[in-house]
Amino acid sequence: MSDAAEIVLQTKSRSVLGKRVKQLRRDGLVPGNLYGRGRDSRAIQADLTEIERVFGTVDRNAVVDMSIDGASATIPVVLREIQRHPVSRSLLHLDFYEVDLTRAIHSEARLVLIGDSEAVAMGGTVVQSLDTITLEALPTEMPSVLEVNISVLTEFGHSVLVRDMTLPEGVIAITDGAVAVATALAPRVTEEEEEAEELAAEEALAEAAEGEAEEEEESEE
Repeated sequence: MSDAAEIVLQTKSRSVLGKRVKQLRRDGLVPGNLYGRGRDSRAIQADLTEIERVFGTVDRNAVVDMSIDGASATIPVVLREIQRHPVSRSLLHLDFYEVDLTRAIHSEARLVLIGDSEAVAMGGTVVQSLDTITLEALPTEMPSVLEVNISVLTEFGHSVLVRDMTLPEGVIAITDGAVAVATALAPRVTEEEEEAEELAAEEALAEAAEGEAEEEEESEE
């Protein structure tokens, strides 16, 4: 990824509000809002190609310099929320947050499992139960993705918890440390296997009962 400090997101003030923003999208523009600590929300817009240019080269939580209406003075921002069309997945709206580079913020990072678990080699599966984690860090130190090593899952029933994760220096987990990220599960017994086990158990009981009956008959003789 490129250094976000070298990239400036060019935006413009937006006067089109409400349902009329549909026309902006038809014209290849993405409506958005800029807000921050101690500032009123400001309506902005940007070319879709500009959004793709910038956020196609930086991490999701990167700090980006925003210019509004061609101003040389830029504003450090992070992308806070993305709204997409539920079917086409096209961009509908973006929320940006102005950050103070000296003040910690909260944000979410995506979790990716890496490594090999012995539990899988024994026929089990590893289930990821947490996809994102809430973190606290300075804006320029906030990661977008964190890797979780599952090689520590050597037995069925073992879990990697949030508190087990190794975080970058200066990054604090806000998500409860007792929350499971991934768990090793034993092989699932299918319905056919359960029926086969029940049938085998019934046959074993029947054979045992027959054996007892034969012994009783012999003793009576």
